[in-house]
Amino acid sequence: MTSDTVRLLIGALLMAGGIAVIVVSLLGFYRFRFVLNRMHCAAIVDTLGSLLILAALMVLAGAPVYLFKLLGILAFLWVGSPVASHLVCRTELLTDQDAKKHIVISEEAEGHEHDVL
Repeated sequence: MTSDTVRLLIGALLMAGGIAVIVVSLLGFYRFRFVLNRMHCAAIVDTLGSLLILAALMVLAGAPVYLFKLLGILAFLWVGSPVASHLVCRTELLTDQDAKKHIVISEEAEGHEHDVL
């Protein structure tokens, strides 16, 4: 096996893993009804799915110029996605009148509902 064959095999495995994570997350996205559960599924795609696919592209690209560009894209996704997800979830909690019937507050968090809702 040459180094190109090994690189192609590793890239294909990473890409297949990323696609599998995306498919499973999409199934969960359509299965759940509450928006916070759907946001959790979307967050999985943003973190693990994008990591695996961009890692596959980094392995397959080979050139350092592309590697740094893909690392920049990955860093932007990992910084921006949690912030955007947090803002959408926070807005949902503040605007949904029926949010408390979908959320179970643990005993440790009792008395701190105003911090969350």
